[in-house]
Amino acid sequence: MSSNGFKGAARVAASVQPQDEPKEREPTIARRSPFAPATKLCPKCLAPLKGTGGIGGWLVPMNYHCPKCGYTGTVYFEKENQPDERKG
Repeated sequence: MSSNGFKGAARVAASVQPQDEPKEREPTIARRSPFAPATKLCPKCLAPLKGTGGIGGWLVPMNYHCPKCGYTGTVYFEKENQPDERKG
């Protein structure tokens, strides 16, 4: 008996997948360091956001404001700032 409880499940799964074709690449998980600087970008216009201050950031989500399009909210994109390998 296979690990999932069905008899012959591995044999059926092997017969369904063609052996000639290359397997699809598995998705990878990208994790960034919480200490690495990241630029926060507006989800509407992709301009850099500015924090609005206040009590946000610990228990309450931080609010951000876009000076270019006027967006205000907690949702943003991050652009990871890669350290320059040539320096230092």
